[in-house]
Formats: sequence, C-alpha cells, structure tokens
Amino acid sequence: MSLVVMKFGGTSVEDPAAIGRTAAIVAGRVAQGKKPVVVVSAMAKVTDQLLRAAAAAAAGDRTGALAISSRLRSRHRDTACVLVKNPADSVALQTLIDQKFDSLDEILRGLSAILELTPRISDLIVSFGERISSRMVAAAFRERSIDAAHLDARDIIVTDSQFQRAAPLDAIIEKRALEHLQPHITAGRVPVLGGFIASNEAGVTTTLGRGGSDFTGALLGSALSADAIEIWTDVDGIMTADPRVCPDALRVKVISFEEAAELAYFGAKVLHPATILPAVKKNIPVYVLNSRNAACEGTRITSLAPPCGSPFKSIAVKRKLSIIDVVASRMLMTTRLHERHLHHLRQSQMPCRYGLHQRSLCLAFRRFQR
Repeated sequence: MSLVVMKFGGTSVEDPAAIGRTAAIVAGRVAQGKKPVVVVSAMAKVTDQLLRAAAAAAAGDRTGALAISSRLRSRHRDTACVLVKNPADSVALQTLIDQKFDSLDEILRGLSAILELTPRISDLIVSFGERISSRMVAAAFRERSIDAAHLDARDIIVTDSQFQRAAPLDAIIEKRALEHLQPHITAGRVPVLGGFIASNEAGVTTTLGRGGSDFTGALLGSALSADAIEIWTDVDGIMTADPRVCPDALRVKVISFEEAAELAYFGAKVLHPATILPAVKKNIPVYVLNSRNAACEGTRITSLAPPCGSPFKSIAVKRKLSIIDVVASRMLMTTRLHERHLHHLRQSQMPCRYGLHQRSLCLAFRRFQR
C-alpha cells in the first residue's frame, strides 16, 4: 500500500460543504488501498482575522479584538454543528472549540494590557486557526466512517526559534514522525494534523510562515518517505498563467521541480516556494490538485519533466516591482562596480537590466551618493 501525504488548503476546509468534499476525497484514497496522512490549513480567511485581532489588541482595542474572536468562535461552532451529528461527538467538539477560544481570548486580553505584539505572541495567536480546523476535520472524517486520528503538528514539526518564519530541524522531524505517525499508519488510521504550525525544541509554538501548510505536507512526506505528496487547492493545478489575469489559461500537466520553484519565486501562488525542497531531497513527486474538481488530473511535479513543444511553459506575475534601466553616455575612465553595490541590488530583489557594461552602474551609484 502506498503512503500519500495530502495537504488541503483553506478553501478546501472553508465551510461544511468544502470539508465534506475533502472527506470524500480522502475516503476515495483509502478505497484505492492508499494510506493517507492529511494536513489541513485554517479555514479560509481565519489567519487574516486572527492577525487583525492581534493587531487590535496590541493597539489597546480590547473590545474590537474580542469581537473578532467571537465571530470566529461562532463560525467554527456553526460549522461543527453541521459536520458532526452524533450528539456525544458534537458536544465534545463544541466544548473543545469553546476551550480553544477561551484560551485565545485570555491571550488577547493580556496583549491589550501589555500593548506589545512580539513575533512569539503572534505565532501563538495565529496557531489557533490550524489547531481548531484540524480537530474539526478529524471529527468530520470519523462522522463519515473514516478511521481518523488527530495529532498536534507541534509535537512533530520541530523548528528553530525564528518566530513567524521558523526553519525546520529535519532530523528531529523524521524521528518524531516515525514515533507519532507511523503507529497510526500501520494500524490503518488516517492521521490528521494542522499545517503551518510547529514548535521549537523547548515546546514553544512557532510557525513556518504564511503558506507554510504546503511546507508541512512536504516535510512530513520527506520524513515518512511517502510515495507522493498531494497539494489540494481550488484550481486545477499549475496553469500557463494566472487564471484571474488570463481566463483562458491552460493546465500544465507535468513540470519539473526546478521550473515549479522558479514559478513560485516569481509570483505563482499555487505553491509555497519551500514546498519543493523536501520533495526534491527524497525525489517524491508532488501533485497539485483541485478539491472542487477531484476528477481533474492536476499537475505532476517531478525531478525531470518531459520536453515541451512550447518554449514557454508558464508565465508568472510579480507585482509592485520596479525595473531600472541605467544607460551611460561615457564608458571610459569609470571605476569598477563595488561588490557591495551589486550585493545591495541582489538583496533588494529588484530586477535590473545592465547588459551593456557593469561600469555603467558606477555612474548611477556616484549620482545616488552625491
């Protein structure tokens, strides 16, 4: 039986209907004889609202922060009521949701008193999205006869202490994945975890950065030497262009790891750029699929993609950038471009065309320094 790590984004768990589709997809993989490990994001837009609540509390707006939390509590409770009909299970899930939001409210009250939002507190606040959504999804799976077991991703995904964008500690993750996940997989259960969230070696909550649920899926796939990693989103895969900009964009059937990483870096938002790295390490194919159109084959990302008839496979868009053209009328008697200036350009991530001669940039820098 093949092991597959399935990551579902916020739009795939945004409401009862979406979670129902997700459950059907996972049930289908089980029926095919596969062993799924499921990673889920927070419900759509929840992380943004948690960040707004944190910002409001840090600004002293305790009432506004608690109002956001109250609305999120109601949304999660309403979703849970629709998903879980068994009375005992429904009460248990509702109680759990209330406990989590009670804890969140206490943090927001404390933050409104100290008026200082540190990266560590921010990570703790936004972690509630995945911590609650993963509980709800696991309960919904069990309601639909999927033998699911919820696990706290923070017990497995261990990172350094760089809050808001923590770096994973691969050796520890692999060890803990085998300890915590493998027994459930061997027993035929479906582990369900929240993406994006992690902890440092002291057990303090960290996060992998925005879009980090993809990263969580890839880290677990690598740690477990999975046969495939599936990234379920709301589009049919990697497209030849952004369908919001180009409505007639086509699906790319197969693409290489290198090409996918380039697209991600230059603005394609289907994948988190770091998702590629653990998959490359273990040569695990990654599939980008649509939870709203499960019959679509999506896009397969592999080490080497077959030759393409078109010179361009896909076009990415990265907004709010400037391109500087520097033209020098004189090329003689100019000094060399200092390495620190070139380093500054690289660090700024600003595309710069200077094909004629690097010395032409020196004139520009001289003018900037005057």
